[in-house]
Amino acid sequence: MNYLQRLGTAVAAGSLVFGTFVGTVFADTTIEISGNGDNSNNTITINNSCDVNVTQNNTTNVDVNISTNLSTGGNQANNNTGGNVTVTSGNATSDVNITVGGSSNWADVPSCCDCTGGVNVTISGNGVNSTNNQTVNNTTNTTVNQKNKTKVKVKVKKKLKTGKNEANNNTNGTVNVTSGDVNSTTNVTVDPSSNTL
Repeated sequence: MNYLQRLGTAVAAGSLVFGTFVGTVFADTTIEISGNGDNSNNTITINNSCDVNVTQNNTTNVDVNISTNLSTGGNQANNNTGGNVTVTSGNATSDVNITVGGSSNWADVPSCCDCTGGVNVTISGNGVNSTNNQTVNNTTNTTVNQKNKTKVKVKVKKKLKTGKNEANNNTNGTVNVTSGDVNSTTNVTVDPSSNTL
């Protein structure tokens, strides 16, 4: 029996956090049975399997604690005689801007068809009453799991105070008391997570 075999079996597996899975093209599988005598039994069985497994997980935990204390005022102009009294408090402003970037998964997964290569089977030139059987099994499986989990906890504490200016016991004059403004803004932006396959 003349029996020539070059068998290619491909198994590929990958686990990615962030990146690219580049497929590999395997050589063809070539089997030839030829030139055998009469009443010969010839069997060819080929099993090609390709498995591509990609798992990507991202977990983002963000704790934001913001404490803002603003105070304006508390000025005193007391016990003045023979003149005008003016008390003016300035403004107090606080702006807080926080941006939390979303996590991302990106995977470039090859087709399993690129893994197994071609299959070439030849049975020829055998004698009379020979029995020739061929079986080719190609199995491909691609599994991709992508998961993002984002947890953001924001705690904001603000204390704003204006006024408490004093202009007491002033004589023979005009008294003007002006309190400033207190402004506080807090902006928290959470960008969405993304999966790309």
